[in-house]
Amino acid sequence: MLHVFTLSLPHEQIDLAIERLTVEGFYNLYYDQPFDIFAEENGYSAEMLEEIVELKVFVEDTEIKNSSVKELTTKISKALSIESIDVEYDKLENNDWHQPFPTIDLGNGWQIRPPNNLDDVNLEMKEIVFEPPHAFGTGLHETTQDCLRMILGEKLDGQTALDLGTGSGLLSVAATLVGAERVVSIDIEDVSSEVLYNAELNNIETISVLQANVIDPLFTVNESFNFIFANVAANENKELINFIKSHLKSEGRVILSGMVEWNYREVIDLYLSKGFYMKQMIQNNEWVTAYMEKIR
Repeated sequence: MLHVFTLSLPHEQIDLAIERLTVEGFYNLYYDQPFDIFAEENGYSAEMLEEIVELKVFVEDTEIKNSSVKELTTKISKALSIESIDVEYDKLENNDWHQPFPTIDLGNGWQIRPPNNLDDVNLEMKEIVFEPPHAFGTGLHETTQDCLRMILGEKLDGQTALDLGTGSGLLSVAATLVGAERVVSIDIEDVSSEVLYNAELNNIETISVLQANVIDPLFTVNESFNFIFANVAANENKELINFIKSHLKSEGRVILSGMVEWNYREVIDLYLSKGFYMKQMIQNNEWVTAYMEKIR
């Protein structure tokens, strides 16, 4: 049996709430992303459906025996500076409250394993230990998996990499595990805690995280890289062309993803016209990922 405590919060407060609850020892947290996803010219977009989100805190039966429902309600309310009356309580007779993030076999000798999936440790495989976001689905997106396969097929010993739109830092971790000397991870959101936590899970200390809008023409990084990843969208990949070319070393490589079958061609043609060579291209369902090299 599971015990569930539910509270309603503005969407912009969810990340802070999860951070505070985790500090207090509540780890089984879940909420539905309040977005409607729809197709558009640039790929897919999201529209906010509800600004108020229900955050659920799940507590197993073994844990509830050590504390009363009232004590846990008080602990949750104090952590979030809300009234106890705003925390609803209920019981679930089974554990099917969500599908857990699975260990994913990438089919190339590597697997992605959440830290709690200890039964999936396989000494015959290399692995990335990865803590997915609490609102994550049941697997990695096609574009992420394709980028990972390309990165993990490389030997980046002594090289540097730049991860644009890093999210939870999975591509940055992968690049480091195949030898990258240093990785700079950039996202428009403040994701440093997520990225550095996933780096720590893999015993990595060479990832630097920046919060910035890389599309902003005033933004720059004062160095060049051997490898750049941009898992964003078609329009953003086009806007990044000058930034990527100016920050990529001679014969450097770039992975462009987040494109779809109805808009990838214009991105590829742009990069080809700007001195890039196509090394590999993968289509996974409607999603397209390109691996290119700077030749001039």
